[in-house]
Amino acid sequence: MTSVQQHSDAFWERIEAQLAETDPNIEIERDAFYSQTEWDVFRMRYTSAGGHRIFAWLSVPKEGGPFPALIRMPDYASVHDIIYTPLRERAVVMNATHRGQRNSDGQVRASYPGLLTDGIENASTYTLFGAYADAVRAVDVLGLQSIAELSGVVALTGAGLGASLALAAAARRPMISAVTADTPMALGHPTALEAGLGYPLAELGDYLRANPGSRSAVQDLLSVVNPVTAASQVRCPVLMSAGRFDRSLCPLAFAEELASALPDCDFRVYDGAAEGGGHIHGQARGAWLAARLGLEVS
Repeated sequence: MTSVQQHSDAFWERIEAQLAETDPNIEIERDAFYSQTEWDVFRMRYTSAGGHRIFAWLSVPKEGGPFPALIRMPDYASVHDIIYTPLRERAVVMNATHRGQRNSDGQVRASYPGLLTDGIENASTYTLFGAYADAVRAVDVLGLQSIAELSGVVALTGAGLGASLALAAAARRPMISAVTADTPMALGHPTALEAGLGYPLAELGDYLRANPGSRSAVQDLLSVVNPVTAASQVRCPVLMSAGRFDRSLCPLAFAEELASALPDCDFRVYDGAAEGGGHIHGQARGAWLAARLGLEVS
């Protein structure tokens, strides 16, 4: 086992220990405004590692069940509203957030730009590490809630940071059935510290210019969340997209390395940048997810 792998394993052991000792204290309230004829929408709140109260949207079909489930992991953005997906009529859909995002900012309020470097001087203060704990907690609380009857088939989806969180959660929770990862953020990989990147990864370059001599320490700290390191532990099928000219989230060389490290990856490269295929890939992603969730393709 490499020292990098050992470092990553120790990081996750600490997170799992923190989650194990934290009562999730789930609260769920129906939202009459967003609920529709075909599904009900609920506001979820639960506790993650460090006592952070986390918010998520949960939509549940009104008829039938048990249902497969889809969790959308949060991207790099301050606000996450309810996403539209035709799967909502036939599957439970959870839109999770992580600490610092709006409605989950009781203890810390994330800045954009700024989240990628907030507290980066030390692993115990780096805000974004908490997002990985929150991603795993989202999977756990979905299984613990009593509002929706689940079939046991659970897929994860996400873009950018959300894609990396989805892959990390799937590596930690083997019950995950499938993952769609659009242009996963290269955070933790050496590529993320290259010069000339666009935002949000450029935040790291800004920090290195302002703090000469910190490159080695930053790379060592972030390496525990390198998606490539945990890729072999993701045993479910993965649909992954990348933009050939992406220099802000998922540089192609990183994407190719990650796709090769994933045991079962359908890797699609598009002639674009961080949008990773845009609407065209969105259609392919919807059909791919429906098939993995055991639903008819509409």
